[in-house]
Amino acid sequence: MLRHLGWLAACCAASAYAADYPGLTLNPGDDFTLQGNDTVNGATAVRMSSATLNFGAGPITVNATGTGIFATNGAGALINFLPSSVVTLNVTSPTAGVGILTSSSSNTAIDLQADSSLTINAYQGINLAHTPRAAPNRLSIGDGATLRVNASGTGMAPKGLLINNNNSVVVASGGTLGLGTSGGRYARALESSISLTYPDAAADKFTAAPGSNLNLSTTGQDSDAFYMLGVGEALMQGNTDIHTTGANSTGFYLYRYGAPTSHLLVAPHAGGHATILTEGQGSHGLWAINGSQAEFANASLQTRGDEAAGLYALTTIGETTTQVRAADTAIATAGAQSYGVLAQGYGTDVALTRGTVATSGAQAHAVVVAGESRFSADGTAIQAQGDGAMALLMSSDRDAQTATVSGGSLRGSAIGIEGGTARVELDGTAVDGATNWLHVADSGALAVLRDVTVPGRDPSQTDAPAFPAILHGTRAAGIAATATVVARNADLTGAAITEPGNTSHVTLIDTTWHMTGSSTITNLVNDPSLIDFAAPQGGAYKTLTVGNYSGDGTIALNTYLGADDSPSDKLVIDGGTASGSSKLRIKNTGGPGAATQAQGILVVDTRNGGTTTATAFSLSEPVVVGAYDYQLYRGAQTPEQEQNWYLRSAILPPVDPTNPDQPGEPIPTYRPETPGAVMAPEVARQVGARMLDTFHDRMGDQYALLNSAQRKAGWGRVIGQRLTQRWDGDVEPRFKGNIWIAQAGADMLERDRDDGLSDRLGLFSAYGQADGRVDGFVQGEHGKQAGKLRVEAYGLGLYWTRLKHTNWYWDNVLMGNYYTGRSRSDRGVAASLEGWGFTASSEAGYSFFPRHDIMLQPQAQLVYQYTSLDNTHDAYSTIRYHGGGALTGRIGLLLQGNADQPERIRPYARINLWHRFSHGESVSFGPSDSIRTEYGSTSMDLRIGLAAPLNRQTELYASAGYGFDLDGNQRQAYYGNIGVRYSW
Repeated sequence: MLRHLGWLAACCAASAYAADYPGLTLNPGDDFTLQGNDTVNGATAVRMSSATLNFGAGPITVNATGTGIFATNGAGALINFLPSSVVTLNVTSPTAGVGILTSSSSNTAIDLQADSSLTINAYQGINLAHTPRAAPNRLSIGDGATLRVNASGTGMAPKGLLINNNNSVVVASGGTLGLGTSGGRYARALESSISLTYPDAAADKFTAAPGSNLNLSTTGQDSDAFYMLGVGEALMQGNTDIHTTGANSTGFYLYRYGAPTSHLLVAPHAGGHATILTEGQGSHGLWAINGSQAEFANASLQTRGDEAAGLYALTTIGETTTQVRAADTAIATAGAQSYGVLAQGYGTDVALTRGTVATSGAQAHAVVVAGESRFSADGTAIQAQGDGAMALLMSSDRDAQTATVSGGSLRGSAIGIEGGTARVELDGTAVDGATNWLHVADSGALAVLRDVTVPGRDPSQTDAPAFPAILHGTRAAGIAATATVVARNADLTGAAITEPGNTSHVTLIDTTWHMTGSSTITNLVNDPSLIDFAAPQGGAYKTLTVGNYSGDGTIALNTYLGADDSPSDKLVIDGGTASGSSKLRIKNTGGPGAATQAQGILVVDTRNGGTTTATAFSLSEPVVVGAYDYQLYRGAQTPEQEQNWYLRSAILPPVDPTNPDQPGEPIPTYRPETPGAVMAPEVARQVGARMLDTFHDRMGDQYALLNSAQRKAGWGRVIGQRLTQRWDGDVEPRFKGNIWIAQAGADMLERDRDDGLSDRLGLFSAYGQADGRVDGFVQGEHGKQAGKLRVEAYGLGLYWTRLKHTNWYWDNVLMGNYYTGRSRSDRGVAASLEGWGFTASSEAGYSFFPRHDIMLQPQAQLVYQYTSLDNTHDAYSTIRYHGGGALTGRIGLLLQGNADQPERIRPYARINLWHRFSHGESVSFGPSDSIRTEYGSTSMDLRIGLAAPLNRQTELYASAGYGFDLDGNQRQAYYGNIGVRYSW
């Protein structure tokens, strides 16, 4: 029974029975409602004009062999799926069946209201056909509503949803649109296209609101999930899931035809997601062509097939620029030649913000800029893995491309430029090349870029003659490249290779380049940056070969610091000029140091007429190993070497023009730290000698001891000395400074014997320090100021003195010392000092009296000192002391007044002749270099002094003197000594 419209429909609306319709025809003005459990069957199940068809609550089934619902021409048709309706539409034709079809000018509205559900099983799900410049059809899916299309069949082109010309689709928040196709070819899930006869008059619009759900999937060949041809707009702001499995089946295919443009926005709002996955050969995540615009945000694009790009933007010659933007988007591809991003053609523009690009597979470049295209990335991590895969490839023949990368990273074989003219700007970017961070070569040398056929019509599109396929060629092979790379605040790792016949201009600004392999660059500006050569592997050092070099940056070279021609990394100037004021930082690779004898170690090599300016290079810091200070020199002794730069640890003597075949001996350049280090043991001995001194300097006056009623005594004294002393040896060390000592002691035992002898046994302790300037033969200059030396000594001693009333004495002393200190060069390099030593002295004197109050006393003394300093080190090498002893003899003559009157002031004068028995001492720097110093000398000193009793128990004694060398060792010393003795 046919349920008619008007009062009959109203009367029957509440009835609880199901109707089975053999087919429905709705005429203009009809308003008809299908109720739950109703069924409609027919070749065309429902045919309607300007009518309204409602689907009520409950399950409703529509079965057709040709078309499920057909809206014919008319003023407008409305198909309503009311709340809670559950509709299944089945069309059995495997080659032409359509679920819902609108005619060219039907002006049809299809509304899925809240919580309604429509499932279509057909060859084509919904076809919104329309005539250009007429009122549009529309499809809307409300909150909680679901439209699912399962399009399949044996025909050429199953479709899920077709939107033709000015039609629109809206998926509201909470709504779900699921479109899937299987079988056939060109089986697109959602196709939006226009009449090619009037392309400027039509614009489809697809909108999926925030909170909506969109699911598109295809399985056939050439079966794109979303296909937009012509002009139109698609906004996807909800959850988006796209999946294709066939070959040449893109996730999104955009081809602008006509004006103004095709625009795609995939940007899920907070909490949403957008996932695009393709799994077939040549199946790109996005393919945007000729003026199309695509924007992605918070999306994921994955391809799992050979030759399948994540984002592919193409502009053919004479067409409007294609633009693609992606923010916070992850792009990942897996497969041979599966590029992450491909910007190709004339004026194509692709920009990434944040996000990631990761590729894996042979020749699977992460980003390819081909033809005359532009690419930019800001804060994006870009990585390529696979044989021949590059993070960024610029490929052309005669066109110009640009790439700008700010922040983020490029990892893999980082940047390749082949053919054409390319400019790459890096700002704050980490570029990490597995082998090369830059490779410049002829077109076709680095990558296989295929000719591209842009599809024209397919058999499912009717007005094909105006829309042929386009063959887009890539580039001619064998064309040289000109590459300009500017890196600011970047971090580069890898080698840079410029193949012969190609040109590279590289500018480094506040950038660090970790150079891991030998490199070639045509023109290099280092302004100011660091080029850091990686450590040699297997003894293979590296070269950086440039045509022209300029700047004020730093080049860090690895060098085996040894003798002439030791291996080193090199900067090679090949046919051009090196200028500016760059620093060379030398990193020793285990060289022990040695005195160079000829030109030295080559570090800057000029070839084929290359030149260098006089200020082009200098050392960034001292180059020191062992005892030697290597200096940087421009030129050597032959004309072909005059533009080269060498490290030498010796100064070449000038060539005698009258005898050029007999050059003089090179002058070694010992480092400034050597004089202070080598003289430290001797200065320690000087402090020890002043602590010991002589009997009269230490005790004052022997006659006061003999004649005092108080037989035991305690004593203390302060010694000062101004010393200038030079010693012979390799570095001719000289010390000029002050020695200060405080000393105190006491008799522990006193004994008088019947035979007139008196013995005293005592202990003393002392603290002393030497602090002064150091100079020597350093850096090729005699007497050059080198640094400072400070030695502190702590002493503890035992003395035994025997006195005879017939006026002779015999004094024996044994003292142990602990030493600390520091030597420090004027350039701030210090070495700590620590060690020990002992001193033994035996001294005797015999008095004569020309008259009763005048005494002459010849004296003799023998002193042995042993000093052992611990091995130490400074910033440049170990310092090894070998320990050693020194023997010194003294003969002297004392003249004293009031010698027989201990209660009076007793002045005296003394002359001493000292002889230091010759011995040499070596100090080793590093593994092999030893610096030897000779310490034998003969000197004289003159002293005057007095002993003054203050009372019966206390006596003050003091002396002053001057000493000098007799054998040319330039010793000059001023002495001062003041002490007090208290007897009891």
